[in-house]
Amino acid sequence: MRYRWTKLGMAVMVTAFLAACGGSDGTDGLPGAPGTPADPAITDSLQAQIDALGEASASPESCAICHNGNAFSNGDSHQAAYDELFQDGVITVSGMAFTVTGATTAELKFQLKKAGANFDCTKSTGFVVGSYWASYDTATKTFPADVSMVTSKAYDSATNVCTFTKTGLTAAQVTAMAGDGVVTLYGTDEYTLEGSLRKGKFPFAGVFKIGTVDYSSAANVSGCENCHTVPFLKHTYIYGKTADQTGTPTEFYTCKGCHYDLRNGGHQDWQVLKDDPARYAQLSSVPLTDAEKTKYAYKAKLMNDVHMSHAMEFAYPQSMYNCVTCHAGKLDKALADSQFKAETCISCHSVEGIKAKMAAANYNHSVYIATDADLRATTCTTCHTGAIAFSKLHGGGYDPKIYTTTGVRYSDNFVITIDSAAVAANKVTIKFHATEVADVAGLAVTDIVPTLMVGLYGYDSKDFIVDAHGRDSANKRLLEFKLGDVNPRFTVVSAAGGAWEIVADLSMWADKITSGVIKRAEIAVLPELKNADGTVLGLNAPSKTFNLAANAFENYFTPIVKVAGCNTCHDQLATTFHSGIRGGNVTVCRMCHTVASGGAHLELQSRSIDSYVHAIHMFQPFDPGDIDFADPVAAMRFKHHVESTFPRFGIMDCQSCHNPGTYNVPDQSKSMPSVLSATDTVANGRSVGTYPSYVSGPAVRACGSCHRSEMLNADDGQGDGGGLAALMGHFKTFGYLIESSTGVWDAIVAKVMALF
Repeated sequence: MRYRWTKLGMAVMVTAFLAACGGSDGTDGLPGAPGTPADPAITDSLQAQIDALGEASASPESCAICHNGNAFSNGDSHQAAYDELFQDGVITVSGMAFTVTGATTAELKFQLKKAGANFDCTKSTGFVVGSYWASYDTATKTFPADVSMVTSKAYDSATNVCTFTKTGLTAAQVTAMAGDGVVTLYGTDEYTLEGSLRKGKFPFAGVFKIGTVDYSSAANVSGCENCHTVPFLKHTYIYGKTADQTGTPTEFYTCKGCHYDLRNGGHQDWQVLKDDPARYAQLSSVPLTDAEKTKYAYKAKLMNDVHMSHAMEFAYPQSMYNCVTCHAGKLDKALADSQFKAETCISCHSVEGIKAKMAAANYNHSVYIATDADLRATTCTTCHTGAIAFSKLHGGGYDPKIYTTTGVRYSDNFVITIDSAAVAANKVTIKFHATEVADVAGLAVTDIVPTLMVGLYGYDSKDFIVDAHGRDSANKRLLEFKLGDVNPRFTVVSAAGGAWEIVADLSMWADKITSGVIKRAEIAVLPELKNADGTVLGLNAPSKTFNLAANAFENYFTPIVKVAGCNTCHDQLATTFHSGIRGGNVTVCRMCHTVASGGAHLELQSRSIDSYVHAIHMFQPFDPGDIDFADPVAAMRFKHHVESTFPRFGIMDCQSCHNPGTYNVPDQSKSMPSVLSATDTVANGRSVGTYPSYVSGPAVRACGSCHRSEMLNADDGQGDGGGLAALMGHFKTFGYLIESSTGVWDAIVAKVMALF
């Protein structure tokens, strides 16, 4: 059923909401909030009682009444809107045939069908299509040249045959087209432009091989799919993998029409960004000189453009050492001696970057880096053989924080198990041990230094009312203890041979345990294991929920996000943004990222993991008050950051991180109120204004996080639709935003959670 909203219908709905939720004059809309006039729908006596409650008068959020998937958007509708994009297999390609038709002309014929119906390829509105021919050299396994195949288009509706005609070919091109090569076809229908991204609903592709084409990439399309769309769509609409005319799958053939191997690269600025950020910041007004173009010249083959963009332009969420992400099963090919040359090294390190690496090495590289020409002429394999061969560098293609040099994940090999817990007189005795699955030279379970954490859940919710990572008046962690440290609430009973027994004293919270505010504890172990270089290795941090009353473990809370969703981009959770002791468990992330604190580095966000992660993936910058916008490099980096895009080509792909059915407004009976941070003082004249720290509800915290980031990034203070000011007003009216100070969060938590 489709709803039609009239002005009268909207007015009735808004009036009803205002009657239920508060004022209609642009004030808080919170009964009893300072300065809020009494609503006529609220009796004088009830209003007096509400006023007397003061700051603890927060009422539950009413978000779910509207944001229920019908009248207004919710998480499910975000995902549904995203799912309308990039629909695989709706438009199909068949009947591809390529012919050199004259001394200067060639033709490509093909048929398109959309949802089984004939499709006109000359359609001009909301449709884009392209085609390239690329030559293939069987000796070098490369694609030396290309020609765009579209000079004119024709469509025969009777046969559903589309004809692309290319005219003006040279004699050499006509001769080459009779030899080995590929013709690629790609496009999308019903697209919209969002900045530089073409977001189409119905992408399609086809590949036609001519003669012998036996190209096999050293990379995998599945590696691209780790972070990007499935199926992978380069530039949002060009398939990385598709079948040729015989039905044989091909990988990256559709890319070769543009990224042929002898094409001159056009992004020298990527290397400048890495080598000389100050020079990069000048490029808009002082373009590259001829000398700089020569210095940073490169070929736009896939290796170069992919390596450079991920190592220099994008905020790539892994180490570039981790070659296995894209080259799984093909590392021998990717790291073959034939690849060990200046071009490969420059593609990740840049010209000055690799020269600096070579100058710092414990060998005499000076002769090879005297000039840029010397660098490019270097034959690395003259010296680099055996133990220092290309395949031995960079951990053999594996991130040394995550893998051994033979590709064994440390998190699979060193496993921590929480064995038991027992409580008596508010003291919990916890036993856990470590197991080494297979021997790794130089490492043993006895080298592990564990940190034990105990977080205390409040009000039968999924949130912690006692933050294990918090501190007491003596600046000691509340319920976090690293072996070897001193904490008055922890006693080590035994620690030997990779097994530990530790007692955690919860007596500080005996009143809350007795009252039932606290019924459960989350027990977690963060294992620290270092290699000989002092590198903290990526291990998984286990946790279990312990019911204090039942004196037993129980299955209690399942995170709404999946660790596999994190690891598709990060490979081993936390190794690139914390340390390797925090991997494999989102519940453990939540034990530090609690609702009781505002986001330490992010404006108008909670430290809670939902708010924090949403904001980070919206590319909200950290600590804008610390940025010197008068510094061209700092201003440039800020601009780059806020203009970045979640690699699924849109943040509304909730399922890339979330478990199914967990995209909507949080259940307020299972999620406590939270603290949002204040805005920074930013000396750049921005329009969003200043806001204090607030206590908010779970929907404002989690769902509102992306929207606040969007407004802050765009500096949309009072633009079209009202910007951030209108958004914050909406939160106040249909939820609560109460200015935070000492004791306010505790009071609001007690008031709201008592309602459920």
